[in-house]
Amino acid sequence: MKLAPIQKKRIYQYIIEQIKASIENGELLPGDKLPSERELADKLSVSRSAVREAFSVLDSAGLVRIMQGIGVFLKEDENEELITRMNDILNPHGVNLVELLEVRQGIEGQAAYLAAIRRSEADLQKIKTAYNHLEQAVAAQQVAAEEDYAFHISVVKASQNSMLLQAVKFLSDKFLQGVHQSRSESLKIPGKSQMVLAEHVEILNAIAEQDPEKAQQAMWQHLQNVKLRYLK
Repeated sequence: MKLAPIQKKRIYQYIIEQIKASIENGELLPGDKLPSERELADKLSVSRSAVREAFSVLDSAGLVRIMQGIGVFLKEDENEELITRMNDILNPHGVNLVELLEVRQGIEGQAAYLAAIRRSEADLQKIKTAYNHLEQAVAAQQVAAEEDYAFHISVVKASQNSMLLQAVKFLSDKFLQGVHQSRSESLKIPGKSQMVLAEHVEILNAIAEQDPEKAQQAMWQHLQNVKLRYLK
């Protein structure tokens, strides 16, 4: 008899479940403003940091808009679409991070190779800007999933291959969920975020030097390291 260990549910998942239930029973509609961080923390008897994590996960998955100083709003998608995508987040097997990283190694390794050959100065500047934003987010001890994704998408755009870009965008929801998952884990381990930054610098430098083999290997190895850190 093959048994699997019971997965312990994290608090942010419980919060997302409550939001999903409110959508299902019609209390929340697409485009509605969610209760504030403090309100949700009080009503659900959880910490405000747990609510922030839930909002961050929903934001990374493209399910909410966070407007600073105003509030958090559900995206204006169909109810069924919102619920389906929330189920993906809540299902611990919804995103197989290892399989996703293996797909990314193929797509983004080739993209980095081509970017090193084809990138313009404008492309290089966009990659540098994306890296600077990632560096600032890491310094602020943020999960930085959006900044990480922006760096990788800037490399893919620099490849000048529209099919590679379409492939990444097609998988963007899964990519963001996977990035959030891996970066959340990195934050828990001292020094890991700086290690991840150093790997991004290697990719950036190889593209700047227009060394395609080095760029491809740097990208492949970075994603391999993400996979190994996750498996550990």
